[in-house]
Amino acid sequence: MVDIQSSVSEVTSSSDQYVIAISGGVDSAVLTHIFHKLELNFRTVFINHNQKGSKELKQSAQALSDILKLNHKCIETDLEIDSSETLMREARYEALNNDIDEKEILVTAHHRDDKIETFFINLLRGTRLKGLTSIALKRNNIIRPLINNSKSQIIEYAKDNDIYFQDDVTNFDNSISRNWIRNDLIPEVENRFPGNLNNKITDLILEIEESTKEDTEITKYIKCAPGYFEVPACLLKHNSSETNYLLSIISRLVGQSGLQTSDIKNMFKALSSGKQVSYFENWIVSQQLGLLMFVNKEEWKFKQNTNSFGYFQFVTTDYSETRNNWSLAVQNISNNQISFESVLPGDFIILDNKKQKVSEVLRSSGIQDVLREVWPLVKKDDEVIWIPGLRKSDSVKVKEFESTKNINIITASIEKSTVGNF
Repeated sequence: MVDIQSSVSEVTSSSDQYVIAISGGVDSAVLTHIFHKLELNFRTVFINHNQKGSKELKQSAQALSDILKLNHKCIETDLEIDSSETLMREARYEALNNDIDEKEILVTAHHRDDKIETFFINLLRGTRLKGLTSIALKRNNIIRPLINNSKSQIIEYAKDNDIYFQDDVTNFDNSISRNWIRNDLIPEVENRFPGNLNNKITDLILEIEESTKEDTEITKYIKCAPGYFEVPACLLKHNSSETNYLLSIISRLVGQSGLQTSDIKNMFKALSSGKQVSYFENWIVSQQLGLLMFVNKEEWKFKQNTNSFGYFQFVTTDYSETRNNWSLAVQNISNNQISFESVLPGDFIILDNKKQKVSEVLRSSGIQDVLREVWPLVKKDDEVIWIPGLRKSDSVKVKEFESTKNINIITASIEKSTVGNF
């Protein structure tokens, strides 16, 4: 049996900053207690789902934080009573992602029993093989230190350390699928089939993870950037194990716990119709130039620290004689005059002495669907002066400077990584 405190210490570092999603229940209470005991740098966040028992859980989270003298925050949501598990999960992660700093690591209290329950949920929903690997220890900026510990270990630790927590009354509501699996299905299966079910499924998950390790010969065709993934359409075929494997990787990268049959239908719908289709949370799937593309418009924003905008990379250099649509010469312009933004409905650019809609320029250039909404624009004092890679405004494209002093060249390039480098 894995020691619960060791599980946390093995995946954390005193040099990192953490945010624990605390629920008021025993799992996150134990996790918080261990982080405090290990003297890690962390704060806690409670998301109020406005459900039955939420008030008591909120008070429990606050009480534990007061006892341990933690930096604690409660974030309210506008969820209505009796909201679905899916809506609550989406609201929870949206609130957490909006609150967390890019230097912080999100920590959740998922444990081994959650992993087993998620296995059954994905299985019964019709997920493909990769989805049966369930909940990972680490994914993007999220860690789950207790994922290999059992619920019984967590409860035992709570009793031994006299940890304050509140039972979530909704855990006994079997109209919720996860509760039915936990309270009825798993006990019935264990009663009918001797042997430790947790161990059986854990071993199966490990075997699936081993057998579905990323094949670089296949995954090298998946390219990605912040808020973007693409796979060649020619690799996607109905009822193909290779296709399902590729798409299951995409599913994992966009944050899903498993690929569903409905997800595959949406992907092929985008391929066959040529139109964008809503996929998962803020992700849109579309096809263009022989590629199946996944775009998250919320993530396609200019990031000052990396000078990136989706899969565009911007670099400023000294004056040169370069003149093309992938570079822009600017003179005597301060940083606060130049901005990088996505397309807005009222954006215009001056071309050939005419005022033209930016959206129409993008359309006529062959930029389809969702990319038209996220393509970067460079503005000077709110005026569009450059559509990188496509066109420049008359005010800058033929301008000759009296001297080469105080001139900078902003160069744009497309930077996409393979999954292995993601």
